Amino acid sequence: MSYNILRIAQWNANGLQNHKEEIKIFLLQNQIDIMLISETHFTAKSYFSIPGYRFCHTNHPDGKAHGGTAILIRCTITYSEKLQYATPELQATAIQVKGQRRPINIAAVYSPPKYNLKAPQFNSFQTLGSCFVAGGDYNCKHMLWGSRLVTTKGRELASLIYSQNYSFLSTGTPTYWPTDPNKIPDLLDFFITSKISPANADIQPSYDISSDHTPIITTLSTSIITRKQQPRLHTASTNWQTYKLEICNRVNCNWKLKNWEDLELASIKFT
Repeated sequence: MSYNILRIAQWNANGLQNHKEEIKIFLLQNQIDIMLISETHFTAKSYFSIPGYRFCHTNHPDGKAHGGTAILIRCTITYSEKLQYATPELQATAIQVKGQRRPINIAAVYSPPKYNLKAPQFNSFQTLGSCFVAGGDYNCKHMLWGSRLVTTKGRELASLIYSQNYSFLSTGTPTYWPTDPNKIPDLLDFFITSKISPANADIQPSYDISSDHTPIITTLSTSIITRKQQPRLHTASTNWQTYKLEICNRVNCNWKLKNWEDLELASIKFT
């Protein structure tokens, strides 16, 4: 069965096993067809299943409980699993889904932060063919996709995107929320795409699952996606002088605030 609309989520689980119940709710509420997961921390002894979804995964090549990737696929979607890609510096799990015009390869990717990969080392993309969506925690920072700074690894990935004529889907907002208060949130999770028109894709952030990363969700459609205009509090024709006079005349802050009843009454008047 080919797809008309696919809802694909990407999330760094930082250990997948303990998030099973959260993921069930997330998949249902957000109508997710395919979920890409990085940092599963699985070993050969790990087992994981979600009702209504099939599961395929790639562990870290050293067999220990760190790194790793996985994909959850809705049971109604026909797919074939591609060869796993597992090196210390990058792990990837990939499937192929039948599209209206051509098959599309979908991959979950994880690259640990300690490896400064060069552009040719992102070999997982070379195995995904001409049409793909690869979502993951690349641990690459670049202002091109919305990070607050540029790292060497991010510069290398950006050069690959330019040279291969790839595209990316990014929310432009932080996806990594460090537990260390001295560290600043940043964007590490995004999708890299090939032969996917921006007019047929949309992306949104999500804050529904507890981890040091938050999910992102992309919608792929065979038809052009019409985006709703963002609501605005003012326009170019707003008369700020009239607004200022109205605020001064209508808002009276000489209210007594002695108890909760005064607070309730004041908030009603202000509103």
